[in-house]
Amino acid sequence: MTAKRRLEEASPVRSLTWRDMPPMNVSLGSMLHNRTGGWRYVRPLMQAKVSACQNACPAGNDVPGWIRLLHEGAVQEACRHLKLEQPFPAILGRVCFSFCQGACNRSGLDQSVEVRELERFLGDRAQARAEPPDLPPCHGSSVAVVGSGPAGLSAAYFARRLGFRVTLFEKLGVLGGILRIGIPAYRLPRRIVEAEIDALSGMGIELRSGTEIGRQVSLKELRTDFDYVFLGTGAHASRRLGIPGEQDSGRVTSGLEALRRVALGEPFDPGRSVIVVGGGNTAIDAARTALRRGCEVTVLYRRSEAEMPAHPEEIRQAREEGVRFRFLAAPEEVRTSSDGSLRQLVCCETELGEEDGTGRRRSVRKEGSLFRLEAETVLCAIGEEPDLRYIGHRFDADGLTLRARTELTGDDGRGKVLAGGDILHGPRSVAHAVAAGKRAAVSMDCDRRGLEAAAVMEAITAGQGPAVSFAAYLEREWERAPQARRDLREVVDASKMRLDRFHRASPVARRLEAADTRKTSFDEYAPGYEQHEALREADRCMQCGRCTACSDCLIFCPDMSVVCRECPSDGFQVDLDYCKGCGICANECPRHFITMVEEDSCAATEA
Repeated sequence: MTAKRRLEEASPVRSLTWRDMPPMNVSLGSMLHNRTGGWRYVRPLMQAKVSACQNACPAGNDVPGWIRLLHEGAVQEACRHLKLEQPFPAILGRVCFSFCQGACNRSGLDQSVEVRELERFLGDRAQARAEPPDLPPCHGSSVAVVGSGPAGLSAAYFARRLGFRVTLFEKLGVLGGILRIGIPAYRLPRRIVEAEIDALSGMGIELRSGTEIGRQVSLKELRTDFDYVFLGTGAHASRRLGIPGEQDSGRVTSGLEALRRVALGEPFDPGRSVIVVGGGNTAIDAARTALRRGCEVTVLYRRSEAEMPAHPEEIRQAREEGVRFRFLAAPEEVRTSSDGSLRQLVCCETELGEEDGTGRRRSVRKEGSLFRLEAETVLCAIGEEPDLRYIGHRFDADGLTLRARTELTGDDGRGKVLAGGDILHGPRSVAHAVAAGKRAAVSMDCDRRGLEAAAVMEAITAGQGPAVSFAAYLEREWERAPQARRDLREVVDASKMRLDRFHRASPVARRLEAADTRKTSFDEYAPGYEQHEALREADRCMQCGRCTACSDCLIFCPDMSVVCRECPSDGFQVDLDYCKGCGICANECPRHFITMVEEDSCAATEA
């Protein structure tokens, strides 16, 4: 028997042919005959993990997955991959508050990847193509979705992808909920919302606008006609200021009502000067909308700028456009003229006290610090609450109970009810609402199939947050042992990366129109990336927790136990007959794709 033949039989890895092996392994001095795997008590485990950006995304967006496809030029494949977890990239790519970018590991090297801009790029391309996803035939179970905001649209999308027959109800004559009437057109053009809704109709989802639940159709009727009901009616009831004179003038209204009137083209004349009370995103949207109506606008907030819940980018752009801010101040009284017109807003100065349980310092009134502001209109934006009158005053009526999380309720033989999005307490953003719709659809499907929803949710949770992986659910992850190529729970943060292996690269700059130009129009003022810019920005993604076949493990392995898989795109594997468990490959892996585990702990993850 020749030396070549003996060496071929000595190696248990048949995915690498003799011709593919480096010349050093076929020399007379090769040690392939000397199997050293018995020395090992730990071994390298090659397993994809959850990136810090995906962990931070409320919707569990698989950011590295679709960015890699985009970087390879597979734009349509990247669109499909993205929409598996986040169905409305053209919307979220404009209005999401970029939770992923705040956690991006690249910020430890230079600046975070512009994920939102890349998402918008793919979303716009997906809308232009208007290709529906692969849909299963309907299995017979039905879902009624109440509310066409982001939570309702998301629940409808994912439920249809799971084979449900879906009907969506909206009381207004237009669909889109808060996306349509609460976010100004300069941030989210109406054509973008309409295109996403048209895509849902193309998936076979029945859309019923102008149908108010509780007036034209009762909740009891929905529970009789449908197997499941999802309530995603949001929070549209604005809180009042609760100060003297507030109800004496029609010039004191809610910021959300002002946004609704402008969005629907209804009459709204705020006059020359406007005061917006509040510090959230609705307050900033109302202020910038009034500015575009030619008003002088002042935002009054009872805490400091550091405590403002509005997104810093929105605050900065509002200030650039000319919105004035008065911090550490609160309204005390509305004074009107004899004809009911607003004359003055009496305010007081405040100071910060102890923390109030929300992580922010309490606003404390300063005695003897009154001052007056002239204004023709006051817009109140100090928070919104859900309007649950369509359910009834008793939340447990007809077996319905709204809880602090999305869950199935109603065991009286009628259709089961779920709720999600702004109708419940918790973080309120479009991304969180989309996540709630996804969880609701998965919960309904678990119930239909007789699965324990809590156990399934645990098995498909992506990272350490509440987000679930729809891909993992479709692949029935809860039925199998963990896969050798993926770990849904371990999060790769910057401390686990080898940032010294990456080159610095500045992000592709976002283009914005000048503030003096954009404040005169409700047109979108940020054009988004061109394709060459998107590809260049995608190249900055470090693919945290993923294998990119960089070959560092193969190069640094002293025993040459790292070998290529049969398919080059599958990267590498370890020949355990020769691996001593030294851990050099894991230490040199720049993306933490390789980790060292004890022998017994990885037996269940063998490929």
